[in-house]
Amino acid sequence: MARTGARALLDALRNNEAEYIFGIPGTLTLPLYDALIDFPIEPIVTRHEQGAGFAADAYAKVSGKIGVVFTVPGPGGTNLATPLQSAWEDSVPMVAITSALADAMRNRSAIHDVDMENALRTCVKTVLVPDSVAGIPPAVDAAFRWAAEGRPGPVQVVIKTNLFRAEEERVLRAPEFPLPEDAPRASEADLDRAAEMLLEAKRPVIYAGFGAVAAGCGREIQLLGSKLGAPVVTSIKGRGLLSEADPLSFGVATFEGCEDMLSEADACLAIGTGFGQFATQYFKIPIPENLIQIDIDPARIGRNYPPSLGIVANARDALAGLLKRFEAMDERPPGEGHFRVRTSKVVYAERLRAYMDKPAQPPFDGLFVMKTIRDGFSPDAIFISDSSATESWLMEQAFEIYRPRSILLSEAYQSMGYAVGAAYGAKLGAPERPVCAIVGDGSFVMSCGELATAVSLGLDLTYIVFNDGQFNALRHSQKYVYGERYTGTEINSPDFAALASAFGATGHRIESDQDLAGAIARAQAGGGVHVIDCPIDKDSLSSRWRRSVKTFAADPASAESAKR
Repeated sequence: MARTGARALLDALRNNEAEYIFGIPGTLTLPLYDALIDFPIEPIVTRHEQGAGFAADAYAKVSGKIGVVFTVPGPGGTNLATPLQSAWEDSVPMVAITSALADAMRNRSAIHDVDMENALRTCVKTVLVPDSVAGIPPAVDAAFRWAAEGRPGPVQVVIKTNLFRAEEERVLRAPEFPLPEDAPRASEADLDRAAEMLLEAKRPVIYAGFGAVAAGCGREIQLLGSKLGAPVVTSIKGRGLLSEADPLSFGVATFEGCEDMLSEADACLAIGTGFGQFATQYFKIPIPENLIQIDIDPARIGRNYPPSLGIVANARDALAGLLKRFEAMDERPPGEGHFRVRTSKVVYAERLRAYMDKPAQPPFDGLFVMKTIRDGFSPDAIFISDSSATESWLMEQAFEIYRPRSILLSEAYQSMGYAVGAAYGAKLGAPERPVCAIVGDGSFVMSCGELATAVSLGLDLTYIVFNDGQFNALRHSQKYVYGERYTGTEINSPDFAALASAFGATGHRIESDQDLAGAIARAQAGGGVHVIDCPIDKDSLSSRWRRSVKTFAADPASAESAKR
Protein backbone atom coordinates (compact mmCIF):
# COMPACT_ATOMS: atom_id res chain seq x y z
CA MET A 1 0.00 0.00 0.00
CA ALA A 2 1.37 3.39 -0.99
CA ARG A 3 1.91 5.87 1.79
CA THR A 4 -0.46 8.77 2.25
CA GLY A 5 0.42 12.43 2.05
CA ALA A 6 0.22 12.66 5.86
CA ARG A 7 2.77 9.86 6.24
CA ALA A 8 4.97 11.34 3.49
CA LEU A 9 5.00 14.63 5.41
CA LEU A 10 5.92 12.95 8.69
CA ASP A 11 8.66 10.87 7.06
CA ALA A 12 10.14 14.02 5.54
CA LEU A 13 10.04 15.85 8.87
CA ARG A 14 11.70 12.93 10.62
CA ASN A 15 14.39 12.75 7.93
CA ASN A 16 15.12 16.39 8.75
CA GLU A 17 15.44 15.54 12.48
CA ALA A 18 12.20 17.17 13.63
CA GLU A 19 11.33 16.22 17.22
CA TYR A 20 8.11 18.15 17.79
CA ILE A 21 5.23 19.64 15.82
CA PHE A 22 3.64 22.64 17.53
CA GLY A 23 0.03 23.39 16.65
CA ILE A 24 -3.68 22.64 17.13
CA PRO A 25 -5.62 19.87 15.37
CA GLY A 26 -8.54 20.70 13.13
CA THR A 27 -11.11 18.67 11.22
CA LEU A 28 -9.18 19.04 7.98
CA THR A 29 -5.81 18.16 9.52
CA LEU A 30 -6.86 15.12 11.58
CA PRO A 31 -5.27 12.70 9.05
CA LEU A 32 -1.85 13.97 10.13
CA TYR A 33 -2.64 13.67 13.84
CA ASP A 34 -3.98 10.16 13.27
CA ALA A 35 -0.70 9.21 11.58
CA LEU A 36 1.24 10.75 14.49
CA ILE A 37 -0.19 8.18 16.93
CA ASP A 38 2.21 5.59 15.53
CA PHE A 39 5.08 7.95 14.69
CA PRO A 40 8.13 9.09 16.70
CA ILE A 41 7.43 12.84 16.45
CA GLU A 42 5.57 14.37 19.40
CA PRO A 43 2.68 16.74 18.73
CA ILE A 44 2.66 19.70 21.12
CA VAL A 45 -0.99 20.77 21.22
CA THR A 46 -1.13 24.44 22.15
CA ARG A 47 -4.12 26.62 23.01
CA HIS A 48 -3.56 29.16 20.23
CA GLU A 49 -1.55 29.06 17.02
CA GLN A 50 0.31 32.20 18.06
CA GLY A 51 1.52 30.30 21.13
CA ALA A 52 2.57 27.44 18.85
CA GLY A 53 4.62 29.82 16.71
CA PHE A 54 6.32 31.43 19.69
CA ALA A 55 7.06 28.01 21.20
CA ALA A 56 8.66 26.83 17.94
CA ASP A 57 10.69 30.08 17.88
CA ALA A 58 12.02 29.53 21.40
CA TYR A 59 12.69 25.84 20.76
CA ALA A 60 14.85 26.82 17.79
CA LYS A 61 16.66 29.58 19.68
CA VAL A 62 17.81 27.40 22.57
CA SER A 63 18.41 24.12 20.71
CA GLY A 64 19.96 25.46 17.51
CA LYS A 65 17.57 23.17 15.61
CA ILE A 66 14.66 24.11 13.36
CA GLY A 67 11.24 24.65 14.95
CA VAL A 68 8.19 23.17 13.20
CA VAL A 69 4.63 24.45 13.44
CA PHE A 70 1.54 23.01 11.71
CA THR A 71 -1.86 24.66 11.29
CA VAL A 72 -5.32 24.23 9.86
CA PRO A 73 -6.29 26.35 6.85
CA GLY A 74 -7.51 29.89 7.25
CA PRO A 75 -7.47 31.34 10.77
CA GLY A 76 -4.99 28.77 12.04
CA GLY A 77 -2.53 29.87 9.38
CA THR A 78 -3.12 33.58 9.67
CA ASN A 79 -2.68 33.36 13.46
CA LEU A 80 0.98 32.62 12.67
CA ALA A 81 1.61 36.02 11.09
CA THR A 82 2.96 37.57 14.30
CA PRO A 83 5.32 34.75 15.37
CA LEU A 84 6.59 34.28 11.81
CA GLN A 85 7.34 37.98 11.39
CA SER A 86 9.03 37.97 14.80
CA ALA A 87 11.16 34.96 13.78
CA TRP A 88 12.04 36.64 10.48
CA GLU A 89 13.22 39.79 12.24
CA ASP A 90 15.21 37.80 14.82
CA SER A 91 16.76 35.31 12.34
CA VAL A 92 15.12 32.21 13.80
CA PRO A 93 14.97 29.04 11.64
CA MET A 94 11.40 27.72 11.49
CA VAL A 95 9.30 25.66 9.09
CA ALA A 96 5.61 26.57 9.12
CA ILE A 97 3.40 23.97 7.44
CA THR A 98 0.08 25.63 6.76
CA SER A 99 -2.66 23.55 5.19
CA ALA A 100 -5.00 25.04 2.60
CA LEU A 101 -8.35 24.06 1.13
CA ALA A 102 -8.41 21.70 -1.83
CA ASP A 103 -8.90 23.40 -5.17
CA ALA A 104 -12.45 22.01 -5.42
CA MET A 105 -13.44 23.99 -2.30
CA ARG A 106 -11.88 27.33 -3.23
CA ASN A 107 -14.07 30.39 -3.84
CA ARG A 108 -17.25 28.64 -2.65
CA SER A 109 -17.70 30.37 0.73
CA ALA A 110 -16.31 27.23 2.38
CA ILE A 111 -14.98 27.54 5.91
CA HIS A 112 -11.31 28.44 6.26
CA ASP A 113 -11.01 29.52 2.62
CA VAL A 114 -7.95 31.79 2.68
CA ASP A 115 -5.26 32.23 0.04
CA MET A 116 -2.60 30.62 2.23
CA GLU A 117 -0.12 30.62 -0.65
CA ASN A 118 0.11 34.40 -0.36
CA ALA A 119 -1.31 35.36 3.05
CA LEU A 120 2.02 35.05 4.88
CA ARG A 121 4.46 35.63 2.02
CA THR A 122 5.90 38.83 3.49
CA CYS A 123 6.56 37.08 6.84
CA VAL A 124 8.80 34.29 5.51
CA LYS A 125 11.92 33.76 3.42
CA THR A 126 10.05 31.76 0.79
CA VAL A 127 6.82 29.82 0.21
CA LEU A 128 6.87 26.26 -1.18
CA VAL A 129 3.69 24.63 -2.54
CA PRO A 130 3.75 20.93 -3.51
CA ASP A 131 0.94 19.95 -5.88
CA SER A 132 1.15 16.21 -5.27
CA VAL A 133 1.98 13.72 -2.55
CA ALA A 134 5.24 12.97 -4.32
CA GLY A 135 6.09 16.64 -4.07
CA ILE A 136 5.72 16.85 -0.27
CA PRO A 137 9.11 15.33 0.73
CA PRO A 138 11.22 17.48 -1.62
CA ALA A 139 9.25 20.57 -0.55
CA VAL A 140 9.97 19.82 3.13
CA ASP A 141 13.65 19.11 2.41
CA ALA A 142 13.94 22.41 0.57
CA ALA A 143 12.15 24.24 3.40
CA PHE A 144 14.65 23.00 5.98
CA ARG A 145 17.50 24.11 3.70
CA TRP A 146 15.96 27.55 3.27
CA ALA A 147 15.36 27.94 7.02
CA ALA A 148 18.99 27.24 7.92
CA GLU A 149 21.03 28.56 4.98
CA GLY A 150 22.28 32.12 4.84
CA ARG A 151 20.58 34.31 7.38
CA PRO A 152 18.26 31.86 9.22
CA GLY A 153 14.55 32.52 9.15
CA PRO A 154 11.05 31.07 8.79
CA VAL A 155 9.85 29.25 5.67
CA GLN A 156 6.29 28.28 4.75
CA VAL A 157 5.12 25.04 3.14
CA VAL A 158 1.49 25.11 1.95
CA ILE A 159 -0.16 21.67 1.62
CA LYS A 160 -3.70 21.28 0.33
CA THR A 161 -5.86 19.21 2.65
CA ASN A 162 -6.87 16.65 -0.01
CA LEU A 163 -3.24 15.52 -0.19
CA PHE A 164 -3.18 14.25 3.42
CA ARG A 165 -5.42 11.26 2.58
CA ALA A 166 -4.23 10.83 -1.00
CA GLU A 167 -1.74 8.06 -1.77
CA GLU A 168 1.72 8.73 -3.13
CA GLU A 169 1.98 8.65 -6.90
CA ARG A 170 4.64 6.74 -8.76
CA VAL A 171 6.77 9.26 -10.58
CA LEU A 172 9.78 8.88 -12.82
CA ARG A 173 11.34 12.01 -11.44
CA ALA A 174 10.59 13.66 -8.10
CA PRO A 175 9.36 17.26 -8.23
CA GLU A 176 12.07 19.84 -7.62
CA PHE A 177 11.94 23.07 -5.64
CA PRO A 178 14.31 26.02 -5.74
CA LEU A 179 17.10 25.86 -3.16
CA PRO A 180 18.95 28.75 -1.50
CA GLU A 181 22.36 29.73 -2.78
CA ASP A 182 25.38 28.58 -0.82
CA ALA A 183 26.56 31.01 1.84
CA PRO A 184 29.14 33.45 0.46
CA ARG A 185 32.72 33.23 1.65
CA ALA A 186 34.88 36.16 2.66
CA SER A 187 37.50 37.07 0.09
CA GLU A 188 41.15 36.76 1.08
CA ALA A 189 41.59 40.43 0.22
CA ASP A 190 38.80 41.48 2.59
CA LEU A 191 40.24 39.35 5.39
CA ASP A 192 43.69 40.82 4.78
CA ARG A 193 42.24 44.33 4.98
CA ALA A 194 40.27 43.52 8.15
CA ALA A 195 43.35 42.07 9.85
CA GLU A 196 45.35 45.14 8.87
CA MET A 197 42.74 47.51 10.30
CA LEU A 198 42.58 45.59 13.57
CA LEU A 199 46.36 45.46 13.94
CA GLU A 200 46.66 49.19 13.32
CA ALA A 201 44.06 49.97 16.00
CA LYS A 202 45.31 50.84 19.47
CA ARG A 203 41.90 50.47 21.16
CA PRO A 204 39.91 47.86 19.19
CA VAL A 205 36.60 46.45 20.41
CA ILE A 206 34.51 43.44 19.28
CA TYR A 207 30.71 43.71 19.06
CA ALA A 208 28.87 40.38 18.68
CA GLY A 209 25.19 39.75 17.98
CA PHE A 210 22.91 36.71 17.79
CA GLY A 211 24.34 35.85 14.38
CA ALA A 212 27.59 35.04 16.14
CA VAL A 213 25.70 32.85 18.62
CA ALA A 214 23.85 31.03 15.82
CA ALA A 215 27.13 30.39 14.01
CA GLY A 216 28.76 29.07 17.20
CA CYS A 217 31.52 31.67 17.31
CA GLY A 218 32.15 31.92 21.06
CA ARG A 219 35.57 30.26 21.04
CA GLU A 220 36.75 32.20 17.96
CA ILE A 221 35.67 35.52 19.45
CA GLN A 222 37.37 34.77 22.75
CA LEU A 223 40.62 33.86 20.96
CA LEU A 224 40.45 36.94 18.77
CA GLY A 225 39.70 39.19 21.74
CA SER A 226 42.73 37.77 23.57
CA LYS A 227 44.99 38.22 20.55
CA LEU A 228 43.96 41.83 20.02
CA GLY A 229 43.54 42.83 23.65
CA ALA A 230 40.00 43.79 22.67
CA PRO A 231 37.00 43.77 25.05
CA VAL A 232 33.82 42.11 23.78
CA VAL A 233 30.43 43.83 23.76
CA THR A 234 27.26 41.97 22.77
CA SER A 235 23.75 42.72 21.66
CA ILE A 236 20.91 41.60 23.94
CA LYS A 237 20.38 38.24 22.21
CA GLY A 238 24.14 37.84 21.92
CA ARG A 239 24.55 37.84 25.69
CA GLY A 240 26.41 34.86 27.08
CA LEU A 241 28.41 34.28 23.90
CA LEU A 242 31.21 34.95 26.35
CA SER A 243 30.35 34.53 29.99
CA GLU A 244 29.83 37.99 31.46
CA ALA A 245 32.16 36.91 34.26
CA ASP A 246 34.94 36.60 31.65
CA PRO A 247 37.52 39.42 31.89
CA LEU A 248 37.10 40.01 28.13
CA SER A 249 33.35 40.54 28.38
CA PHE A 250 31.87 44.00 28.87
CA GLY A 251 28.31 42.67 28.52
CA VAL A 252 25.74 44.69 26.60
CA ALA A 253 26.45 48.15 25.29
CA THR A 254 24.22 49.73 27.94
CA PHE A 255 26.38 48.51 30.86
CA GLU A 256 27.97 51.27 32.88
CA GLY A 257 31.14 52.59 31.26
CA CYS A 258 30.54 50.82 27.97
CA GLU A 259 29.47 53.91 26.03
CA ASP A 260 32.64 55.68 27.15
CA MET A 261 34.72 52.70 26.07
CA LEU A 262 33.02 52.62 22.66
CA SER A 263 33.51 56.36 22.25
CA GLU A 264 37.24 55.96 22.86
CA ALA A 265 37.67 52.87 20.65
CA ASP A 266 39.44 53.42 17.33
CA ALA A 267 38.16 50.26 15.60
CA CYS A 268 35.20 47.90 15.95
CA LEU A 269 34.77 44.40 14.59
CA ALA A 270 31.00 43.69 14.46
CA ILE A 271 29.88 40.11 13.92
CA GLY A 272 26.32 38.94 13.24
CA THR A 273 24.42 42.03 14.33
CA GLY A 274 22.10 44.48 12.63
CA PHE A 275 22.63 47.09 15.39
CA GLY A 276 18.90 47.11 16.08
CA GLN A 277 16.92 49.99 17.53
CA PHE A 278 16.40 48.60 21.03
CA ALA A 279 19.91 47.17 21.43
CA THR A 280 21.50 50.50 20.46
CA GLN A 281 19.12 52.65 22.51
CA TYR A 282 17.46 54.10 19.41
CA PHE A 283 20.74 54.18 17.47
CA LYS A 284 22.43 56.38 20.09
CA ILE A 285 25.19 53.93 21.09
CA PRO A 286 28.50 55.31 19.73
CA ILE A 287 29.96 52.76 17.30
CA PRO A 288 33.49 53.67 16.08
CA GLU A 289 33.66 55.03 12.53
CA ASN A 290 36.43 52.55 11.77
CA LEU A 291 33.90 49.70 11.60
CA ILE A 292 34.38 46.22 10.13
CA GLN A 293 31.00 44.51 9.82
CA ILE A 294 30.66 40.77 9.11
CA ASP A 295 27.19 39.39 8.39
CA ILE A 296 25.67 36.59 6.34
CA ASP A 297 22.94 38.96 5.11
CA PRO A 298 24.13 41.69 2.72
CA ALA A 299 21.03 43.76 3.55
CA ARG A 300 22.27 44.20 7.15
CA ILE A 301 25.68 45.54 6.17
CA GLY A 302 25.60 49.28 6.81
CA ARG A 303 21.88 49.31 7.60
CA ASN A 304 22.24 51.47 10.72
CA TYR A 305 25.97 52.28 11.05
CA PRO A 306 28.14 52.76 7.94
CA PRO A 307 31.11 50.36 7.88
CA SER A 308 34.58 51.08 6.61
CA LEU A 309 34.63 47.46 5.47
CA GLY A 310 31.63 45.17 5.01
CA ILE A 311 32.13 41.42 4.62
CA VAL A 312 29.24 39.18 3.60
CA ALA A 313 30.10 35.73 4.93
CA ASN A 314 29.38 33.06 7.49
CA ALA A 315 30.66 34.52 10.75
CA ARG A 316 32.54 31.45 11.91
CA ASP A 317 34.33 30.99 8.59
CA ALA A 318 35.32 34.66 8.46
CA LEU A 319 36.64 34.61 12.04
CA ALA A 320 38.62 31.45 11.33
CA GLY A 321 40.21 33.28 8.40
CA LEU A 322 41.09 36.25 10.60
CA LEU A 323 42.58 34.04 13.32
CA LYS A 324 44.89 32.40 10.77
CA ARG A 325 46.33 35.83 10.07
CA PHE A 326 47.10 36.29 13.77
CA GLU A 327 48.49 32.81 14.49
CA ALA A 328 52.08 33.93 14.82
CA MET A 329 51.20 37.01 16.86
CA ASP A 330 51.59 37.06 20.62
CA GLU A 331 48.59 38.09 22.65
CA ARG A 332 48.48 41.80 23.27
CA PRO A 333 48.50 42.93 26.88
CA PRO A 334 45.17 44.17 28.21
CA GLY A 335 44.51 47.69 26.98
CA GLU A 336 42.49 50.67 28.14
CA GLY A 337 39.25 48.92 27.23
CA HIS A 338 40.04 46.11 29.66
CA PHE A 339 40.84 48.63 32.36
CA ARG A 340 37.40 50.15 31.84
CA VAL A 341 35.78 46.69 31.96
CA ARG A 342 37.45 45.88 35.29
CA THR A 343 36.89 49.24 36.98
CA SER A 344 33.29 49.54 35.79
CA LYS A 345 32.48 46.06 37.10
CA VAL A 346 34.10 46.77 40.46
CA VAL A 347 32.33 50.10 40.90
CA TYR A 348 28.98 48.67 39.85
CA ALA A 349 29.34 45.64 42.12
CA GLU A 350 30.03 47.87 45.13
CA ARG A 351 27.01 50.03 44.44
CA LEU A 352 24.82 47.00 43.82
CA ARG A 353 25.90 45.39 47.08
CA ALA A 354 25.02 48.54 49.02
CA TYR A 355 21.66 48.74 47.23
CA MET A 356 20.73 45.12 47.95
CA ASP A 357 21.66 45.50 51.63
CA LYS A 358 18.85 48.02 52.06
CA PRO A 359 15.46 46.63 53.12
CA ALA A 360 12.95 46.23 50.29
CA GLN A 361 9.17 46.32 50.58
CA PRO A 362 6.43 45.76 48.00
CA PRO A 363 5.76 47.20 45.53
CA PHE A 364 9.40 46.51 44.62
CA ASP A 365 11.90 48.28 42.47
CA GLY A 366 12.59 46.16 39.39
CA LEU A 367 16.32 46.07 40.06
CA PHE A 368 15.76 44.33 43.40
CA VAL A 369 13.55 41.75 41.71
CA MET A 370 15.98 41.09 38.86
CA LYS A 371 18.93 40.61 41.19
CA THR A 372 16.88 38.27 43.38
CA ILE A 373 15.88 36.27 40.29
CA ARG A 374 19.48 36.05 39.09
CA ASP A 375 20.67 34.85 42.51
CA GLY A 376 17.85 32.30 42.66
CA PHE A 377 18.66 30.50 39.42
CA SER A 378 21.68 28.51 38.32
CA PRO A 379 24.18 30.00 35.86
CA ASP A 380 22.79 27.93 32.97
CA ALA A 381 19.17 29.14 33.34
CA ILE A 382 17.23 30.44 30.34
CA PHE A 383 15.34 33.72 30.79
CA ILE A 384 12.49 34.88 28.57
CA SER A 385 10.78 38.25 28.35
CA ASP A 386 7.86 39.74 26.53
CA SER A 387 8.04 43.08 24.81
CA SER A 388 7.23 45.06 27.92
CA ALA A 389 8.97 46.97 30.68
CA THR A 390 10.50 43.67 31.79
CA GLU A 391 12.61 43.61 28.63
CA SER A 392 14.44 46.71 29.79
CA TRP A 393 15.29 45.00 33.08
CA LEU A 394 16.93 42.12 31.18
CA MET A 395 19.63 44.61 30.20
CA GLU A 396 20.56 45.37 33.81
CA GLN A 397 24.18 44.82 34.74
CA ALA A 398 23.04 43.04 37.92
CA PHE A 399 21.50 40.37 35.72
CA GLU A 400 24.62 38.59 34.47
CA ILE A 401 24.42 35.94 31.76
CA TYR A 402 26.96 33.14 31.54
CA ARG A 403 25.94 30.96 28.58
CA PRO A 404 24.77 31.63 25.03
CA ARG A 405 21.12 31.10 24.09
CA SER A 406 20.08 32.24 27.57
CA ILE A 407 18.07 35.38 26.74
CA LEU A 408 14.96 34.95 24.58
CA LEU A 409 12.72 37.75 23.45
CA SER A 410 10.99 39.17 20.41
CA GLU A 411 13.59 41.90 20.09
CA ALA A 412 13.13 43.50 16.70
CA TYR A 413 9.40 42.82 16.24
CA GLN A 414 8.64 43.65 19.89
CA SER A 415 5.65 41.35 20.17
CA MET A 416 3.70 41.23 23.40
CA GLY A 417 2.39 37.76 24.27
CA TYR A 418 5.68 36.04 23.42
CA ALA A 419 6.93 34.65 26.71
CA VAL A 420 4.24 32.26 27.96
CA GLY A 421 4.36 29.97 24.91
CA ALA A 422 8.07 30.55 24.38
CA ALA A 423 8.80 29.21 27.87
CA TYR A 424 7.58 25.67 27.20
CA GLY A 425 9.17 25.74 23.73
CA ALA A 426 12.50 26.62 25.36
CA LYS A 427 12.14 23.86 27.95
CA LEU A 428 11.49 21.30 25.23
CA GLY A 429 14.54 22.55 23.37
CA ALA A 430 16.82 22.39 26.44
CA PRO A 431 15.15 20.10 29.01
CA GLU A 432 18.25 20.04 31.22
CA ARG A 433 18.23 23.82 31.78
CA PRO A 434 15.96 25.78 34.16
CA VAL A 435 13.57 28.14 32.36
CA CYS A 436 12.17 31.37 33.82
CA ALA A 437 9.82 33.71 31.98
CA ILE A 438 9.80 37.30 33.29
CA VAL A 439 6.57 38.86 32.06
CA GLY A 440 4.69 42.10 32.49
CA ASP A 441 1.10 41.79 33.70
CA GLY A 442 -0.28 43.22 30.45
CA SER A 443 1.70 40.77 28.34
CA PHE A 444 0.83 37.79 30.54
CA VAL A 445 -2.91 38.33 30.19
CA MET A 446 -2.56 38.41 26.39
CA SER A 447 -1.37 34.80 26.27
CA CYS A 448 -2.14 33.21 29.65
CA GLY A 449 -4.14 30.43 27.98
CA GLU A 450 -0.80 28.85 27.10
CA LEU A 451 -0.41 28.04 30.80
CA ALA A 452 -2.78 25.15 30.10
CA THR A 453 -0.32 23.83 27.51
CA ALA A 454 2.61 24.14 29.90
CA VAL A 455 0.73 22.31 32.66
CA SER A 456 -0.47 19.55 30.32
CA LEU A 457 3.13 18.91 29.22
CA GLY A 458 4.22 18.33 32.82
CA LEU A 459 7.20 20.67 32.47
CA ASP A 460 9.13 22.50 35.19
CA LEU A 461 8.68 26.19 34.45
CA THR A 462 8.68 29.42 36.45
CA TYR A 463 6.74 32.52 35.37
CA ILE A 464 7.41 35.74 37.29
CA VAL A 465 4.78 38.39 36.61
CA PHE A 466 5.80 42.02 37.10
CA ASN A 467 2.45 43.25 38.39
CA ASP A 468 2.14 47.04 38.39
CA GLY A 469 -1.37 47.38 36.95
CA GLN A 470 0.00 49.30 33.97
CA PHE A 471 1.20 49.01 30.42
CA ASN A 472 4.30 50.41 32.05
CA ALA A 473 6.57 50.97 29.05
CA LEU A 474 3.82 53.07 27.52
CA ARG A 475 3.17 54.86 30.80
CA HIS A 476 6.81 55.94 30.95
CA SER A 477 6.59 57.35 27.45
CA GLN A 478 3.55 59.32 28.56
CA LYS A 479 5.44 60.51 31.63
CA TYR A 480 8.61 61.69 29.90
CA VAL A 481 7.41 62.55 26.41
CA TYR A 482 3.78 63.59 26.84
CA GLY A 483 4.04 65.67 30.00
CA GLU A 484 2.47 63.12 32.39
CA ARG A 485 -0.77 63.00 30.39
CA TYR A 486 -1.95 59.42 31.04
CA THR A 487 -4.60 57.52 29.14
CA GLY A 488 -5.11 53.92 28.08
CA THR A 489 -2.24 52.53 30.14
CA GLU A 490 -3.94 51.48 33.36
CA ILE A 491 -5.15 47.87 33.33
CA ASN A 492 -7.26 45.73 35.62
CA SER A 493 -4.91 42.86 36.39
CA PRO A 494 -6.30 39.64 37.87
CA ASP A 495 -5.01 37.75 40.88
CA PHE A 496 -2.27 35.88 39.03
CA ALA A 497 -1.72 33.34 41.81
CA ALA A 498 -5.40 32.39 41.71
CA LEU A 499 -5.32 32.34 37.91
CA ALA A 500 -2.40 29.92 38.03
CA SER A 501 -4.31 27.61 40.36
CA ALA A 502 -7.28 27.63 38.00
CA PHE A 503 -5.00 26.30 35.25
CA GLY A 504 -3.53 23.61 37.49
CA ALA A 505 -0.27 25.46 38.15
CA THR A 506 1.06 26.59 41.53
CA GLY A 507 0.53 30.26 42.32
CA HIS A 508 2.54 32.46 44.67
CA ARG A 509 1.57 35.98 45.74
CA ILE A 510 4.58 37.95 46.99
CA GLU A 511 4.08 40.11 50.09
CA SER A 512 7.65 40.63 51.34
CA ASP A 513 11.24 40.62 50.11
CA GLN A 514 11.81 37.19 51.64
CA ASP A 515 8.70 35.82 49.92
CA LEU A 516 10.25 36.37 46.49
CA ALA A 517 13.46 34.42 47.09
CA GLY A 518 11.46 31.73 48.88
CA ALA A 519 8.94 31.38 46.05
CA ILE A 520 11.73 31.02 43.50
CA ALA A 521 13.38 28.32 45.62
CA ARG A 522 10.09 26.46 46.09
CA ALA A 523 9.33 26.62 42.39
CA GLN A 524 12.61 24.95 41.51
CA ALA A 525 12.47 22.39 44.31
CA GLY A 526 8.85 21.41 43.77
CA GLY A 527 8.81 21.11 40.00
CA GLY A 528 5.83 21.75 37.77
CA VAL A 529 4.57 25.11 36.55
CA HIS A 530 4.77 28.00 39.02
CA VAL A 531 3.44 31.54 38.61
CA ILE A 532 4.86 34.19 40.94
CA ASP A 533 2.74 37.34 41.22
CA CYS A 534 5.24 40.05 42.15
CA PRO A 535 4.10 43.63 42.90
CA ILE A 536 6.28 46.22 41.13
CA ASP A 537 6.54 49.95 41.73
CA LYS A 538 5.08 51.51 38.58
CA ASP A 539 7.69 54.29 38.73
CA SER A 540 10.72 52.03 39.11
CA LEU A 541 11.52 51.34 35.46
CA SER A 542 15.24 51.08 34.79
CA SER A 543 17.29 54.27 34.63
CA ARG A 544 18.49 52.99 31.27
CA TRP A 545 14.93 53.11 29.96
CA ARG A 546 14.41 56.55 31.46
CA ARG A 547 17.46 57.80 29.54
CA SER A 548 16.32 56.21 26.31
CA VAL A 549 12.82 57.68 26.60
CA LYS A 550 14.32 61.14 26.90
CA THR A 551 16.50 60.63 23.80
CA PHE A 552 13.48 60.59 21.51
CA ALA A 553 11.51 63.36 23.21
CA ALA A 554 12.27 65.50 20.17
CA ASP A 555 11.20 62.76 17.78
CA PRO A 556 7.47 62.05 18.20
CA ALA A 557 7.55 59.29 15.57
CA SER A 558 10.14 57.37 17.55
CA ALA A 559 8.21 57.96 20.75
CA GLU A 560 5.07 56.47 19.23
CA SER A 561 6.89 53.36 18.02
CA ALA A 562 9.09 52.85 21.08
CA LYS A 563 6.89 50.15 22.57
CA ARG A 564 3.71 48.54 21.38
